Amino acid sequence: MTAQSLLPADRLPAEIAHLLRPELPPLGPGRPQQALAGPLRETDPNGWKRRAGALSADAAACCTSGLWLWNGFLEDSHSLSQAVHTPEGSWWHGIMHRREPDPGNAAYWFRRVGDHPLAGPLADGVRAQLAGRDVPAAAGWLQTADRWDPFRFIDLCEQARGRGGLLEQLIREVAAIEWYVLFDFCRDADDTYSFTRSK
Repeated sequence: MTAQSLLPADRLPAEIAHLLRPELPPLGPGRPQQALAGPLRETDPNGWKRRAGALSADAAACCTSGLWLWNGFLEDSHSLSQAVHTPEGSWWHGIMHRREPDPGNAAYWFRRVGDHPLAGPLADGVRAQLAGRDVPAAAGWLQTADRWDPFRFIDLCEQARGRGGLLEQLIREVAAIEWYVLFDFCRDADDTYSFTRSK
């Protein structure tokens, strides 16, 4: 499964898509994609807004943090997300610590996110992605949850990381969906987010 196969083709425009490694990120820290470091540093996040108008400084930092994180630059991502004092900044911060892995620190930052408006749409997107698929018992809750549970997902990442096989691949897909939903929200927070599985 590639990153682009998770989304409808028009969800992530070319000016963003070319900044993402094509493979799904690992559940752990992985290796930084050095070939993308230069393009990431040179990118203006205000070119990513779907509608007219600039991103707020916090939204731009969140989007940039997410791109660094996708590409394995955990320290670069961390330096941005820890300076953003919004629920979205805390969410990116939590994902980064989840990948380190530092599950206790990740849980701290997800508690700071609170009850986020993406909890329902993210759970919907995950259910859509997993519909009709054989899912290991440990991840079965992802097929029925109507709200995203970041704490259960931290535990699931801990269980799956480095073990290979179906569970790890599936959790990498779910983590990528989480990334896309959060990134898209930060890029255009006044849009209602919906996720439709790519055919």
